[in-house]
Amino acid sequence: MKKGLVMEGGAMRGMFTCGVIDVFMENGITFDGAVGISAGAVFGCNYKSKQIGRPLRYNKTYCKDKRYGSIVSLLKSGNLYDAKFCYEDLPDELDVFDTKTFKEDPMEFYVGATDVKTGKCLFHKCEDGGKEDTQWMRASASMPVVSRIVKIGNNELLDGGIADSIPLKFMEEKGYDRNVVILTQPKGYKKSKNKLLPLMRIALKDYPLMVDALEKRHVMYNHEVADIEKKEARGAIFVIRPPQALNIGRTSKDPEELQRVYDIGRSTALRQLDALKAFLNGEENRQIKEDKDMDQKVRRHFRFYGTVQGVGFRFQAMMAAESLGLTGFVKNENDGSVTMEIQGSEEEIQSAIDLIANSRFIRIERTESELIPLVEHESSFGAEYW
Repeated sequence: MKKGLVMEGGAMRGMFTCGVIDVFMENGITFDGAVGISAGAVFGCNYKSKQIGRPLRYNKTYCKDKRYGSIVSLLKSGNLYDAKFCYEDLPDELDVFDTKTFKEDPMEFYVGATDVKTGKCLFHKCEDGGKEDTQWMRASASMPVVSRIVKIGNNELLDGGIADSIPLKFMEEKGYDRNVVILTQPKGYKKSKNKLLPLMRIALKDYPLMVDALEKRHVMYNHEVADIEKKEARGAIFVIRPPQALNIGRTSKDPEELQRVYDIGRSTALRQLDALKAFLNGEENRQIKEDKDMDQKVRRHFRFYGTVQGVGFRFQAMMAAESLGLTGFVKNENDGSVTMEIQGSEEEIQSAIDLIANSRFIRIERTESELIPLVEHESSFGAEYW
């Protein structure tokens, strides 16, 4: 059994996560591995360095500093959060990050950031908490439009939450089978399309796949949450979330508000502490039931009509299938339609269709679908040509 921790981002909603993980550390709760996205990365790294209270402390101390989440910083440096201040001065001098403990602690720690050239999330395993790891954390938390693209090697990166907001699947694929997920939105929250998309299209006009990822982010996020809720109901994962909306600004300048959200995280974790310990010890809080409709693998043949050729349909299909681990193929037909055979669970197939349909230029006017026999030993999804 490998115990994993998944930490969602959410800017200053991340104070909730800080409260949760401080309770974990105070109670000796450990994990074999963890992954953080955006605020979940820059705050969550303190779990591995075992620095209880550190992110709350420095956020309350510097939240009113002009270098820390201000228009002044954006105009001067091109970053809402000044990179030198946040990722050099603060961890190296002002509130020192314990790189020695970080390196020695056996827990694996990953951060995710979105590659602006591909629109996909790349994950980096942090080894020592040094400069390279810090740059990946910076990239993971770099919000579009108000942050410069972070270049690390051949990668050009921004906010990891754009491509993979809650990377539970990443941890599962790494072999973590006893996962705890910390969310920063309450149960029932549904993400809507970002109102700043027109501005983002202009700012990222040279990165069309990144723009496409931004346009589909709400679809991706809502599918990830739906998957989490189903696994939670079956007892397969343990979820800690705010009991209600946190109602804090993304760049809150009020130390009392930061403390309030942190305290909600603490109280929520304390209420669930006994159940969490039981879960991590392998005890089930409820009977695990197989949801055959979700888990049973099927194969479907689709034919799509509308504006579906010459608009990147096959590429989007391959991207969607790859992200969901589906197999099959997609093909343009002579009559202007597109056919696709795709294999996986019904839910995953529907998620792929939603991702394709939400693409900027694709307009599906009519769809035909039927179940067909499974193809054994199929291992990938590709495009077929005339």
